[in-house]
Amino acid sequence: MKIICEQSELSRFLQIAARALSTKSTLPILTGILIQTQDNQLRCVTTDLEIAVEVMVPGIQVIEPGALVLPGKTFVDIVRHLPTGPIEIKKENSGNMVMITGKHSAFQLPLLTQEEFPTLPEKGQGQSIEVNGFQLKEAIKQTIYATLADAPRPFLSSIFWEMNDSRLRLVATDANRLAVKDIAVQGGMQGNALVPVRALREIANIFGNNEEEKLNVYLTDRLIFIEGSGISFSSRLVVELQFPRYEQVIPKEFNGSVLIKRSDFIAALERSLLVSHSVRLKISGDQIEISAKEPDKGHAFEEIPAKITGTDLEIGFNARFLLDFLKSVDTENIIFNYIQEQKPALLQCEGKNDYQYVVMPLKLSA
Repeated sequence: MKIICEQSELSRFLQIAARALSTKSTLPILTGILIQTQDNQLRCVTTDLEIAVEVMVPGIQVIEPGALVLPGKTFVDIVRHLPTGPIEIKKENSGNMVMITGKHSAFQLPLLTQEEFPTLPEKGQGQSIEVNGFQLKEAIKQTIYATLADAPRPFLSSIFWEMNDSRLRLVATDANRLAVKDIAVQGGMQGNALVPVRALREIANIFGNNEEEKLNVYLTDRLIFIEGSGISFSSRLVVELQFPRYEQVIPKEFNGSVLIKRSDFIAALERSLLVSHSVRLKISGDQIEISAKEPDKGHAFEEIPAKITGTDLEIGFNARFLLDFLKSVDTENIIFNYIQEQKPALLQCEGKNDYQYVVMPLKLSA
């Protein structure tokens, strides 16, 4: 193999591919990155057997085609630190080393055994949906905080994907709260999947940096595939699909609602956190009183204006749970719907029904 490519372009794609490099496996080959010429592109592949990333680096000058596996982290770091400009990657027909040459720098790297590199799973010819990458990234951001990454029960460490012809719904819960986000899609795929938290973090890191980006999502019984912008991502799914009947958790009737300015609510809650994560909300008249107290830290008290409809109420919450929702949106006003002291509340953005957040209250102390 002998190729010439631009440092900036190769480095950008290698940073993406590196997200699937194994850091814990006892199999050395999983720390490697497969690079392979395809026409005037360079195919770069990494996998840790749970997730896999494949990128196509465009504009490569192929002098001698070929394929080889290099130590992943070292190769990525070398390319990243080389000066801007052309890079030559060359392997002689004999020997077990590759030469990487930049403007004033040269490195030799040993090869890993190509035959040991895993074969990536095939997505087949199944159904797919098309989704806006920016909207998918936002949907993950607005649900992933309501999961528990290391929970023993799979549904707590995954997000439930519910797909039909025109809608993708993401549902997450940690048993104390529930986040539900809908985004529009195109295609004819219907089905459900439990996508692990780790895969979702990588999807949000890799895709969605362009508001116009279009992604194709494919689903099999055990795998999810996402393709777009010259990048292919795949992940194993949670096979035991047992997700709670979340629709029953979402309240349908309320005893009152509050229209409140999001920025005021965030500022008041953050100040209350200086004393305690547990806050008491007193809803009455035309304001919300927010208080927090701890024996060794003292007492905090806030008043913020609000438009209140319905009965008065005192109710307690984990302030961080409220802030997770408030900081995941950018609308000016929030609607806070409540039932009674020990019943869940529902938070939504004013004028929007595509994002619902259900949170359980705390038991108030005297």
